[in-house]
Amino acid sequence: MSINKSPLTNATLKRTLPVKMSLAVASGMILAISMPKPGWWPAAWIGLVPLLIALRSTRAKDAAICGLAAGLVYYGAICFWLTIFGYLPWFLVALKEALWFMLFAIAAAKTLQHNTGWPEYLTVSSLWTLFQWTRVLGPLGFTWGSLAHTQANTLPVIQLASITGPWGIDFLVCMVNVAFARLITDLFGKDSSKAQAIPTSSRTQGGGTRYVFALASLIITAAVWVGGHMALRCFVASDGVKVAIIQGSLPHEVNPGMEYVADAFAAYAQMSRLAAKLKPDFVIWPETTIVDEITDLQWEPQLSKLARETRANYVIGGYDASDDPDGRNYNAAHLYDRSGRKIGVYRKVHLVPYGEYVPFREQMPWLERYNIRDVDVLPGKRHNLIKTEIGKIGISICFESLFPAVSAQETRNGARALVIITNDAWFKRTQAARHHLMMARLRAVENRRYVARAAATGISAIIDPCGRVLKELPIYSQGILIGCIAPREGLTPYARLGDWFIVACVVVLVAAHLRRRS
Repeated sequence: MSINKSPLTNATLKRTLPVKMSLAVASGMILAISMPKPGWWPAAWIGLVPLLIALRSTRAKDAAICGLAAGLVYYGAICFWLTIFGYLPWFLVALKEALWFMLFAIAAAKTLQHNTGWPEYLTVSSLWTLFQWTRVLGPLGFTWGSLAHTQANTLPVIQLASITGPWGIDFLVCMVNVAFARLITDLFGKDSSKAQAIPTSSRTQGGGTRYVFALASLIITAAVWVGGHMALRCFVASDGVKVAIIQGSLPHEVNPGMEYVADAFAAYAQMSRLAAKLKPDFVIWPETTIVDEITDLQWEPQLSKLARETRANYVIGGYDASDDPDGRNYNAAHLYDRSGRKIGVYRKVHLVPYGEYVPFREQMPWLERYNIRDVDVLPGKRHNLIKTEIGKIGISICFESLFPAVSAQETRNGARALVIITNDAWFKRTQAARHHLMMARLRAVENRRYVARAAATGISAIIDPCGRVLKELPIYSQGILIGCIAPREGLTPYARLGDWFIVACVVVLVAAHLRRRS
């Protein structure tokens, strides 16, 4: 039986574009509320639905407009904390990330025209996941606001990350969005006068098979939830070592004077001596607690003496000297054992663009108005581990904890525990500090390692291998966080294989392309 198609004329497309734009903006708004605040994580499971409906039977140009609109609303909302540095940086970051939304929308619109049934679910979800992975790459890579982050507080779901990394969570949440979008278009898309955006040829056939693919997606999601609950119940905590995380909550400037550095050392040393009464095995100070180079002649004698006095191992955030002729140094973590001996230094590899180094500084002198640092920081050469009395530990400094590949590489190389030191003072009292903590929870699950997170102004936390926050210190509170972490061995599928799920998504897309051609 032939099916009459009503091709969309230019006039019809012009009439429907405002509607599609409204749907795209709605997607951005719904997704935004899935991140703190308010952090309503279920919103992510339906946030893409309006955009996906808008993309059906949509030309590439209109799809690009819709994707850009959704991305600008979403990233503009969740990255609004960047206005601390000015409205221009905020807009440029939101625009850059929205471009990935735009590319996804263009590709998804074309895919929805040619795929029905399982290919529709798999290809759209694979496209979303691939673009999320791609935007992490390179020196300007940025992971903020992935669908995996929206689920960081949903423990059963994020257990999937130990197998697929965050990419499997992105895929799953997107697939459920595709299912809801398909259900809505099937239920309400019969009247072409009311739903010009939905091609008749893309509807599934009637009868009992009409909703089978959407139902299968929901069953897969339910299976992930059940599996996640089982993983949480099966986890058995083991004996560990006591750690003391010092959160000084001191004011911080980009280029502070020596008086500030001396005051910071005095405050942290005093709090460390108080913590020593509880006999911690490790004392952890946040990123750049010592906003100066720690050398044999400068600060190292005081730090070594403190470690001997308190009989604890120390992880200290401070700069490390270099022979650079321009006077640049490294953002580093310095480790001391109980005897005061320096046992290693980790130098931050993945620096914050325009925060720790300024690309095109000479070509853009107007950047000076944004209080950028006077001299760039040097990047470290590799993610080296530090051997301690509990075995090797992997360290991520601030921005590095956004990237799943960093912690996975450290775990694969033998890290038995993970330490994150960060200075989130730049975020002030915005929700960015909470967002940053959510990413640390994913790193714990991906590698099944305890994570000790020391943040200068909060949120410091101890996270177990299932992503549970065992203890935390609130933002802008001064205090000592005491807890236990246990060194662990063994590799999760994600730590062992890395981003294998991205390869699977590429295979799906290639197979779908070959299927269309045949």
